[in-house]
Amino acid sequence: MSKNTTENSKREEILSAALTLFLQNGYEKTSIRMISQSIGCEVGLIYYYFKTKDDVFENALALYLNQTEKEIEALSADEEAATAEKILLHFAEYLEQKAISFREEFSSDTHISIRATVKEKISSIAEKHLTNMLQKAEKKDAATVALFLSKGLCAAAFCDDGNYYEAHKAELLQTAKMLIGSDTKESSGKKREIPSFLL
Repeated sequence: MSKNTTENSKREEILSAALTLFLQNGYEKTSIRMISQSIGCEVGLIYYYFKTKDDVFENALALYLNQTEKEIEALSADEEAATAEKILLHFAEYLEQKAISFREEFSSDTHISIRATVKEKISSIAEKHLTNMLQKAEKKDAATVALFLSKGLCAAAFCDDGNYYEAHKAELLQTAKMLIGSDTKESSGKKREIPSFLL
C-alpha cells in the first residue's frame, strides 16, 4: 500500500469519526480530542491533516453531502424522459428515505444546529438538480418551481418531528402537484382547497 493510499485512508477515517460526533453532539460540543480518542490517535495527527476544527467540520460535512449529491445525480439521470409529476414523486420519495436513513444512522437526537445545516445543504443540492430535471420535462418556470419544491419538501422531510412528514405526506404531495400544475382535483373541475397543515 502506497503512502498516499495510507494517508487518504487515515484522513477518511478521521472525517468519518468527526462526522458522527458532529452530528451527535453539535459543533460546539465536539472537540478535536474527542475525535482523536474515538479512533485511537494523537491530537497532533488530526492537525497533520487539517488546519483547524472548522477545517475538519467542513470536510466531514462535505463527505456526507458529496454522497448525497451523487445519489441525486443518479436520480436525475434516471429521469431523462419523465413527466414533471413523475419527477416530483420520485424526488419526494428520495427525500423521505434520505431523512429516515439520516435519523437511523445518526439518531433522531442529532444536534439541531447540525440538522439545520444538513437540511439546508441538501435542499440546495436538490434545487440545482431538480431544476435540471424539470427543464428536461419542459416545465415552465422550472427554476422557481424547483426552489419551492426543494426547500418545502426537504424542510418537511427533515423536520425535527420524524413523524411530521408521514402525517402530512398526502397533503404535501397534493400541494406540490398543484405547484407543478398536475393536480388531479383541478383537472376534474373541483375547487382547489388549501391543505389543512398550512392553515
